[in-house]
Amino acid sequence: MFRSELLVGDPAPAIQVEIFLKGEPIVALAPGRVHVIEFWATWCGPCKASLPHLTELQSRHPQVPVIGIAVGWTDLDDVRAFVREHDDAIGYRIAVDRAPVNGARRSWMRAAWCDAAYEQGVPTAFIVDGEGRIAWIGHPMDLDEPLAAVVEGRWDLPAEAEAHRDRLAQNKVREARALERAVGACFEAGDRDGIIRAYDTAFAAEPELERTHGFGKFKQLAPGSDAALDYGLHLVAHAAADDVNTLFKIGTSLTQEIGALKGSALTRAAALSVEALERVRLLIGPEPSPSLAMRLSQALAEALLASGRTGDAAFAAGQARQAGIEAGASAEALAEIEALRDRCPSAAPARPAGPRTVICVGDSCSLA
Repeated sequence: MFRSELLVGDPAPAIQVEIFLKGEPIVALAPGRVHVIEFWATWCGPCKASLPHLTELQSRHPQVPVIGIAVGWTDLDDVRAFVREHDDAIGYRIAVDRAPVNGARRSWMRAAWCDAAYEQGVPTAFIVDGEGRIAWIGHPMDLDEPLAAVVEGRWDLPAEAEAHRDRLAQNKVREARALERAVGACFEAGDRDGIIRAYDTAFAAEPELERTHGFGKFKQLAPGSDAALDYGLHLVAHAAADDVNTLFKIGTSLTQEIGALKGSALTRAAALSVEALERVRLLIGPEPSPSLAMRLSQALAEALLASGRTGDAAFAAGQARQAGIEAGASAEALAEIEALRDRCPSAAPARPAGPRTVICVGDSCSLA
């Protein structure tokens, strides 16, 4: 039976894995010894990027077992192949999480550790102190200072435990997970009206949740309906006006619906998508990663085209193509952008009002 909540200062759960693929197996946390438990997945880019850092930490603290637990329950052969491929970069123990049982959706340790600690993503690392208590939870790239402090006996566990609880309360983490459970239960029951009621009840009790979870309600409303577009406008203009993730999801989801809409619904959806995506562009600043710039500009071009702003659409499609080249996008992705440009009546990019974009390739830069 899993603990319902796992916080800094609590006793660490057990180690329950299917198999160790690298290093001497550990079946229990040894008293008096500090441990690092890191959760990762073969499909996670940041997890792969963390391998050298965890290896360096293991070398710096040889007395601290570092254990990477592969979760997500990908095929065991895939994990074996990944470990073989990156064997030289991995200088610490690697194990595979125990498979879900009794219809559970999560593998064993991910449920007992990550889910209970309100950690939804990977990579996530835990430091367990010599008394078997959770001393720290966070990203493995941030392990250096807390691990050194725990090892050297200067870690203030009571203060960290209090700070952890304060962050959960301030960010409404418990309330958010309760909402997600309620929505999940309604989804499993096929109760769409119940899903919307769950969102409305949670937002009435905790208005802050609408900023990060409003998109969930938005997607439950009929695409292109007045109810959906009115609520989407509420999110973009008010409740989620500064949340990049929610704005981006609204903008891109609308571009996928535009082709099936007509009349005023098409006009409103296209305009709302443009507003959401242009807000994203303002919030992320002038230098997003090339991959994000490609996705953002491509979606914006679709929305602008549907709005009748063909010159601006052609310009945005050109930006998407340039960003795609810089990001090393696949030939298929670039061909899709080219097809979008071809749909714009004017192939010549229109220059929008406002600051121009600097594009650099190699050692040469120019203004777009």
